[in-house]
Amino acid sequence: MRHEIKYIVPKAYLSALKQMISPFVIPDKHVRNNPDYTYTVRSIYFDTPDLLFYREKMEGVPYRLKLRIRGYNKETETAPVFLEIKRKHKVPMTKNRAPFPFSVVKEILNGTQHNPATVFFKKESSHEDYIRFAYQLNKGNLAPTVLVVYDREPYEARADHSIRITFDKNLRSAPLPKSRELYSDDLKALMTDHFILEVKYNKEYPEWMQLIANAFGLKQVAASKYCMSMDNHKGLLEMKPWQLMMARNEAMRRYV
Repeated sequence: MRHEIKYIVPKAYLSALKQMISPFVIPDKHVRNNPDYTYTVRSIYFDTPDLLFYREKMEGVPYRLKLRIRGYNKETETAPVFLEIKRKHKVPMTKNRAPFPFSVVKEILNGTQHNPATVFFKKESSHEDYIRFAYQLNKGNLAPTVLVVYDREPYEARADHSIRITFDKNLRSAPLPKSRELYSDDLKALMTDHFILEVKYNKEYPEWMQLIANAFGLKQVAASKYCMSMDNHKGLLEMKPWQLMMARNEAMRRYV
């Protein structure tokens, strides 16, 4: 189980924050060869016709889940894309994720059933995660609702690599995406003067990070990128369930 603490921070604080955490962290291994220590995160979130996942988050339901497909950086047919279920248990969270090439993800979301024996999974548990994702997708009549994209600058603590500090910048989104649009750049920006600071840890919140947060007057917030992106497209929230279902079904028919 993982804990996540989030803060919404003015962009003007970014340079000073990075300077203050630098004695305690190193760049994440995935970005050490990148000049700006940044990669792009791309997620298509799924929801029910009546936006149950959105409503549960906004209402503060303590036990909830969300489904998404997640990719990174630029599009290729072999780029790794993950089918993910993220579960919230009051404060801690768990995640199941099954990796596929982007070409296979498009087939799965277009209704193609894949024999697990023909799919390469890096871990045995990935097969089970694929089954879990497919079950939730069909059980809830879920469909793509919003594409969320941002640029992440990740760090890990020098003394404990399970502690991660990330700066999520340039949040942007698009409504009712098709699977091939996971890598779309036709997006609407939001929160242009702020970024999201996330602190992830397994056991204890690092004391040094708490002192730094206090120095900047940062307060913990429930910063859901999914909900913020939904709010960025008010037309989605104003639709009746049957209207949203028809709009999403039309998007699904144009998946490939």
